[in-house]
Amino acid sequence: MNHAPSDNQASTSRASKTDGYDKLAAWIASDRGLSIYRRFARLNAKNLLYLQAEIITVAEDLQEIIDEDQKSEDAKVKRYSTSVWYLKNTPSLQWARFLELRRLLNEYNNALIQQAQLLRFNSPHSRDLETFKDWVGSKKGGNYVCSTRLEQDQWKDEKDLIALSGRYENVDHLTRWVFRVAIPWFDRVIGERIKPDDIETGTVYYDDDQIIRGTRIVSTVFSSVFPASSMLVLYVLNSMAARLVVIIVYNVLFSVLVGLMTRARRVEIFAASVAFAAVQVAFITNFSSKN
Repeated sequence: MNHAPSDNQASTSRASKTDGYDKLAAWIASDRGLSIYRRFARLNAKNLLYLQAEIITVAEDLQEIIDEDQKSEDAKVKRYSTSVWYLKNTPSLQWARFLELRRLLNEYNNALIQQAQLLRFNSPHSRDLETFKDWVGSKKGGNYVCSTRLEQDQWKDEKDLIALSGRYENVDHLTRWVFRVAIPWFDRVIGERIKPDDIETGTVYYDDDQIIRGTRIVSTVFSSVFPASSMLVLYVLNSMAARLVVIIVYNVLFSVLVGLMTRARRVEIFAASVAFAAVQVAFITNFSSKN
């Protein structure tokens, strides 16, 4: 069973017709959450270390050449340190070595920036990675995508994998729960009987935008109904002790639900809970004074 978004969709795998890397590429392209690749952290680190060592070696060699040129009796050679024109237009080992150093520095700086960018990518979410591996290893999915064992195992090292994108960024906990639990359950129980498969990838898709809109509607309804329902309960109750218990219970539920249905920070949840409690206390105070 699969779960992932296709450009803006969630997917669940089933059967397929294309073969090899074409099939795998089509599947990954259909689902942004499945853009999972190797970081090659160790090899990239080794590349940087080698470039660093090369630069140090060439720089030391260049400095020795500069020192030798400064001792030269040739007037043009002596002007190397004060004129780039003479340095460039006179056949010299110093300029050749500097050009080599420039190339290495450029390669090193680019590799350094790329490595920094790679390190910013998050690891794939466990659900996406499970989906990816299940599909690649299944007969209905990518089973024979890679014909060699070495290529089959290229996603084996989970610590070295990165996700270019994911469906879990910038969504609340409720939406994440729907993606991780509700959609897979729905597909297993109902979806596989009513949703059509994609012929090329053998995957069924669930629209991300519709899922997010649905959870937003739920959150909106909650934000309207929940506070009003507390006022109704407080109005019906006659005992002050019972009202205080209701305020406590509602406040706990309010904090939990706000934490689940929004991306609010802890301090924002705390402030909202205090404000909600204050409104309830003000309500029962005014109601009691009138009675």
